[in-house]
Amino acid sequence: MGFTTGLLSGFTLTASTLYLTVLIHNRHRLHQATLLRQQSLILNSILDPAILPAEGNAPQYRIERGNWSERWKDGWNKEIEGGVRWMHGIRLGTVWEALEDRWTGWREGERRI
Repeated sequence: MGFTTGLLSGFTLTASTLYLTVLIHNRHRLHQATLLRQQSLILNSILDPAILPAEGNAPQYRIERGNWSERWKDGWNKEIEGGVRWMHGIRLGTVWEALEDRWTGWREGERRI
């Protein structure tokens, strides 16, 4: 690879990476601004109902589904919550007594675990 080819390909790669990074950052900021505007309108309308726009020109809200990683995280969090609820539902006294009974039985010659 020659000097010119290497220089131009490096510049192209760097410029395209920088452009995509700035574009993604800009879109995230616009999305955050929209969400903050909606939340602000909702909270202000709770305090002062006169702020609500008329029925004819009310803003149309759209429910956005999360991307695959957000849905995966939500599923993972539900699994963790279920596990924690299960752990909180266990009575440790009964578990400990069952373990003691099995250990005593095992020491006395009962080989069932």
